[in-house]
Amino acid sequence: MAAAQQHVMKKDGQWTVDGRPRETFKLLSHQHPPNIPGKSIITLLVTLPPNAATPSHTHSGAAVTALMVRGASLNQMNDDESRIYREGESFYEAPGCHHVRSENACESPGEEASFYAVFIVDDEVIEKKGYQGLVVMDADVGVEGKAD
Repeated sequence: MAAAQQHVMKKDGQWTVDGRPRETFKLLSHQHPPNIPGKSIITLLVTLPPNAATPSHTHSGAAVTALMVRGASLNQMNDDESRIYREGESFYEAPGCHHVRSENACESPGEEASFYAVFIVDDEVIEKKGYQGLVVMDADVGVEGKAD
């Protein structure tokens, strides 16, 4: 399902895919390495409840690497084929990557999926928008396709 085919709607004040549950995240760390001035390294634990899906989005120019720690997640970046990542596997989103599909892909009903996401991002993003600025929904910027 490409971003253009998603039925994105607001539910309880946030964008959803067909009213499905959304991901949650927990901040684990925020570092300012002296060897990369003006950048932060932020680590989050992202949890996808059963049947969860995230509308298409970008990450404010951040480089992101993710490591699955539980369950499975279906992801599609840019125009690449979608792929399921399972526990122990990782994926990468280069700066400017368009994350067009992200869903809980666990085989057991009721199973959550979770992964660590490590962002390298400009300090300015966090200073201006807080941690919510790490995820920019296409629907928030009114763009069909890529939003950054």
